[in-house]
Amino acid sequence: METIIFILSIALLIAIIIVRMNKSDAKKLQLSLTLNFDELRYKTKNLNPYERNKKINQQIENLQKNGKSIESKYYKANQTILLLKRGYRVKDELFKGIQNRNNESISKLTSLLSDFRLVQYELSARYLEAKKHPAFTEAKRIRELKEQSKSYYEQYRQMLYKYEELLQLFPELTDYVDDFETIQQLEKAKTIESFKEDFDRVRFYMSKEEYEQLSINERNQVALDRYLAGRKSNWQIGRDYELYCGRIYERDGWNVEYVGMEQKLQDLGRDLIAKRNSKIHVIQCKYWSQKKFIHEKHINQLYGTAVAYGLDIDSRYKVEPVFITNTQLSDTAIKFADKLGVKVVFQELKDFPRIKCNVNKDSKIYHLPFDQQYDRTQIKEKGEFYAMTVSEAAEKGFRRAFKYYGR
Repeated sequence: METIIFILSIALLIAIIIVRMNKSDAKKLQLSLTLNFDELRYKTKNLNPYERNKKINQQIENLQKNGKSIESKYYKANQTILLLKRGYRVKDELFKGIQNRNNESISKLTSLLSDFRLVQYELSARYLEAKKHPAFTEAKRIRELKEQSKSYYEQYRQMLYKYEELLQLFPELTDYVDDFETIQQLEKAKTIESFKEDFDRVRFYMSKEEYEQLSINERNQVALDRYLAGRKSNWQIGRDYELYCGRIYERDGWNVEYVGMEQKLQDLGRDLIAKRNSKIHVIQCKYWSQKKFIHEKHINQLYGTAVAYGLDIDSRYKVEPVFITNTQLSDTAIKFADKLGVKVVFQELKDFPRIKCNVNKDSKIYHLPFDQQYDRTQIKEKGEFYAMTVSEAAEKGFRRAFKYYGR
C-alpha cells in the first residue's frame, strides 16, 4: 500500500508539472523524475517503514518546490511573450503611421518619444513617493513639470518632422535654411515653382563652402563630373540612353526628335522619332539590367504605336519600328519582332558629350544634364553643339543662364 501511494503521489505531481510545461521540457523532467524515483526506491528498500516514508515525503516536498519554481518561470516567460507581442503590434502601428505621415501617427510617435526622453521625471517622482519620508507635494510638482516639458518637446519634434518633410519635397531649400539671413533671400521668390526654376542645381553636388570658393566654370565642371560618376535614377539612366542613341542617329544624318525627353510619360512609347529622306524610324530605347529580358509586350507596344504614327502622316513616308536595347530578348519576343517587322538593335551606353550648347537669339547658353531647361532644349541650329567639358563650351563663347550667377 505504501508503495502504491508513493507511486500515485509521484505520478500525480509529475502530471501537474508536465501539463504546465512545453513538450521538450516535460520530457526532460519526466526522464529526470523517473531516474530519481528508481534511485529513491533502490536506496530505501532496506530501510524500515518510518525512515522510508520520511525519505519519500522529503523527496515529494522537493519535487513540489521544483514544480512551483518551474510554474513561476513558465508564468513569467508567458508574460514576457505577451509583452513582446504587444510591443510588436505597437511597432507595426508606428511604422505604418510613419509611412502614411498623418497627424495622428506623428502625434503618437512624438508622444512616445517624449515619454522615453522624460522618463527620469517619472522615476524621480516615484522615488519621492516611496522613500521613508514621502514627499508627495514635490512628486506632484515634478509630474506637472514633466507634462509641461512633454508638451514643449512634442511641439519641437513635430515641427522638426515638418521641416524635414519640406526639405524632402523641396530639396532646393536646403541651402537656404542655415540662418535667418539666407532664409530672407527666399522673399525674392514669387512662388515655389519660380524658386525651383531659378535654383542652381549645381548646389546638389557640392557643399556650400565649395560652391562659394570655386569659380563658376570650376564648380559647374565639378558638378558635372559628380553627376556622371554618381548614382542615377532609372529615369536619368533612360534619358541618357535615349540621348546617346539619338546622337548616333544624328551622326548618320538623321533628324531626331527626342519625344521621350520632352513629353516623358506622354510619349506613347515613342522615345525617338528619326527622319531621313522618306524614311521614319519610330524608336523605343530600353537600357536595363543584363539579368532582365525584353518580353513580347514591349515589342507589341512599339509595333502598335508605330502603326498609329504612320496613320497620321503622309503615305509617302515609310515608317519602321526600331527597338534599341542593351539586354537580351526572350524567345517569344524575338519571334514577335521577326513576324511584325520590328528591327532590333543591340547598343551599349558609352561616354558621350552631355552639355547642350544652345544659341537663342544673341545669347549662347549651355545647359548641364541636371538643369531645368535641359530636356526642353534642342540642338539643331547652326552653331549649336554638344560639349564634353565646361571649358570646351566656354572657349566657344557659351555660358550658363545669368540666373545661376547670383544676379
